[in-house]
Amino acid sequence: MGSNVKWLELPHPAIAVSGLPWHEENWPRLWRLPRGHMEAVPDRVRQQALFPAGARLRLTATSGQLHLRARSVSASAGQAHGIDLYVDGSFWHTVPVTADKPADICCFEECDWRERRIDLYLPHRREVEIAALGLDADGRLGTAPAATRPIVLYGSSVAQGAGASRPGMGYGSILCRRLEVDLVNLGFGGAGKAEPEVVDLVTQVEASCFLLDLGKSYGLQDATAYTDMLSRLRETQPDAPIICLTPIYSSREAHSPEYGDLSRHTRDVVTQAYESVSQDDGVVLVDGLELLGPDDADGLSSDGVHPSDLGFQRLAERLQPLVQTALGGCMS
Repeated sequence: MGSNVKWLELPHPAIAVSGLPWHEENWPRLWRLPRGHMEAVPDRVRQQALFPAGARLRLTATSGQLHLRARSVSASAGQAHGIDLYVDGSFWHTVPVTADKPADICCFEECDWRERRIDLYLPHRREVEIAALGLDADGRLGTAPAATRPIVLYGSSVAQGAGASRPGMGYGSILCRRLEVDLVNLGFGGAGKAEPEVVDLVTQVEASCFLLDLGKSYGLQDATAYTDMLSRLRETQPDAPIICLTPIYSSREAHSPEYGDLSRHTRDVVTQAYESVSQDDGVVLVDGLELLGPDDADGLSSDGVHPSDLGFQRLAERLQPLVQTALGGCMS
């Protein structure tokens, strides 16, 4: 541990909290949905909303060291549950957060004294709390980075980042790094079902664009819930483009007839819902098999369902021009 650390308690006006629209209501909890609505959403959504998937702390610091005082609220292990450190846009390493009581964690130390742009990506499958940030005794923070109107990603486990080896490798995070915009990740593993009480919360986030990736957790519902979701989004945010993704390929489709039937059903449902509003030029349908198809099976993680880091990278790269087109080329 470095010496002469100056601790700055959070929240701090020079440290931006990106991707957690309700963080002021929830603090110190880094939840993705508002505290006052947690009991109203389905159990699976509530469980996953505790994890700050896609969220990041953003700051500019002049210091030769950076520390966190943080704790793990939920017990699990692995890199995916740490905090990813990006410096000046480049990944450095994943910072483990394992203690259940606030502990001093070193992000870097004994580095040259200069200003650095720092992004700390929070875990996508673990609940954490961060109490303070530590700099050199004479270190300083710059002005908090300006917020952008975020891309809002709503869906299930693929949207949340399941399968990624670390927090910064969900496709929403990769995409928004490439576009240099903020992300609000409202992917809830196993719970992308378009329930009205969840959709109402999604609509509260003022978005530059909505990405809908509900995946196969939508289940065997007909198109009604999806169509109602599109209508609600358009009613509340009439100018925001809406991009509807059909499910990506899963190798389980090749050997499980039941899973293959579910996959075809979900792709049909999304297409039917899109066709019901296809007169709206602001709604776009994207074939998930064009983003990650059978030829991309090596981009799947070990479960054959969720992408690996390679798969998420391909997803983001292939989705980027489609998002830029939907936004009229204003994000380059």
